[in-house]
Amino acid sequence: MNAAAVQRLESFFQKMGEVLGNESRRGSFALYAMGLLGDAERKSVEPIAARACPDPLKVDAMHQRLLHFAVDSKWSDTQVRQAAAQYALEAMVEREQVEAWIVDDTGFLKQGTHSVGVQRQYTGSAGKIANCQVGVSLSVATRTEHLPIDFELYLPTGWAHSPERRAEARIPPEVTFKTKPQLALEMIRRAMTQRIAPGVVLGDTAYGSSSEFRQGVRSLGLHYAVAVYANTTVHLLTEKASSQGEALSVSALATRIHERGGFRRCTWRKGTCRRALPCGESSPRVFPSVSRNRSGCSSNGETASPSLPITSSSLCQSAEAKDSSSVW
Repeated sequence: MNAAAVQRLESFFQKMGEVLGNESRRGSFALYAMGLLGDAERKSVEPIAARACPDPLKVDAMHQRLLHFAVDSKWSDTQVRQAAAQYALEAMVEREQVEAWIVDDTGFLKQGTHSVGVQRQYTGSAGKIANCQVGVSLSVATRTEHLPIDFELYLPTGWAHSPERRAEARIPPEVTFKTKPQLALEMIRRAMTQRIAPGVVLGDTAYGSSSEFRQGVRSLGLHYAVAVYANTTVHLLTEKASSQGEALSVSALATRIHERGGFRRCTWRKGTCRRALPCGESSPRVFPSVSRNRSGCSSNGETASPSLPITSSSLCQSAEAKDSSSVW
């Protein structure tokens, strides 16, 4: 390990000490984190305590210690994530620059009904509607590596508007219902305040179909490349246009570009991408309309239209600027 890496590690430990506070809390955090990262099938406090304590007579005391840390101890998971992300990012950007910020959601399958935010909802983890929690994440990526830097649990209306459930789960009053695009936008704003190296914001139709999300990203001075539904209305601008031009659906625009032979095949890692947007100085730029699309997708992301998603982007660089192996 070189001197710079040692210095980063020392700085990280110092920052974590400031975030977590006293020595007992730091020790509990280390045990809990190792339990979550371990290979045990169950990751709740009780089995973590059992695996962490070799003395069966002391397992109950370890369980109570970890339970106090997870439930009652005053520490900020957001600050812990920020410190860990900063440590990892410093090492990443020494090798390659950040090129993209990726927003996505992940489902955590559950059996019961008491985990915060759990309900029957669609999750890509199962590929169907299932009993699960859903979390929204923000990751940053270089050409060859990616790193999750922030995370928010999605709280459905059935939880957010239920005083009984909120009291049982001890949900703080400031935690209210927010759609998945709203949660993603909050994390992007946090990343901007933390001076994370900017990149093109990538997202699927759950985010690309939200005009609020797209406008929010642009208001922060970031470019985006997101999937949208085929009937989303966009405004077509040329390089010489000074105002919004013709409004048409994304599918109509794609057909028009295809008829002009504007698409090109680009290699992406080991496969090929057949739905790449055309790039070039003569290619039109596309700006999604602020009007809501008519895809049938609900604003809270709980339902989705079966319409075919088509990639759309506010950023189109010259074809000569990137070779055929470009990930964009």
